[in-house]
Amino acid sequence: MGTKIPFNLILLGDIASGKATQAVRLVRKYRMYDFDMGAILRTPKYKKLGCYEEIGGKGKLTSTEVVRKIFREIIPKIKPSQGILFNGTPKMIGESKLVRRLLEKNGRGEHTIFIYISIPEKEIFARAALRREGRKRRADDSMRSLKNRMRYYRTHIRAVKALYRKSYPSAEISGLGTREQVFKRLVAHISRAQV
Repeated sequence: MGTKIPFNLILLGDIASGKATQAVRLVRKYRMYDFDMGAILRTPKYKKLGCYEEIGGKGKLTSTEVVRKIFREIIPKIKPSQGILFNGTPKMIGESKLVRRLLEKNGRGEHTIFIYISIPEKEIFARAALRREGRKRRADDSMRSLKNRMRYYRTHIRAVKALYRKSYPSAEISGLGTREQVFKRLVAHISRAQV
């Protein structure tokens, strides 16, 4: 990959691994389109389709039909001169295959990177507990919701990771340490993948 060619980054990770925090910095550094499914679902156009507050608050996923509709509508409209950062999405294998097809169809398949941020299970629960107590509290950080999300990750995300590892330059990095340390790991891998 040439460094002057806009690239796409599929950024997934364990629950509470800091994906959203790192995505903000990556979007700014590389001037990428932030494909944040949660944020998109909260926009007036898609809110009625996603019912984000009701679904997200219980730790359940938005209907895959809605998610696929959004991928099909938005990806072709992003200008070719701008890379895309898939911010914690897609999470299901069917959606992942669709994104791969759409990237290839729109001439982006050869310039895509996959990174997974990993943290130990005990760290997931510790961070979720801190969020429940702090200002960054999320409805889906409740114990019931967290267990639902953990169950999903154990059964589904493995297949998504396997698909993207076969398709793109990939890495699994540690989400432990400071935000700056994690960011440096992300940038280092992106630089290596672009050589």
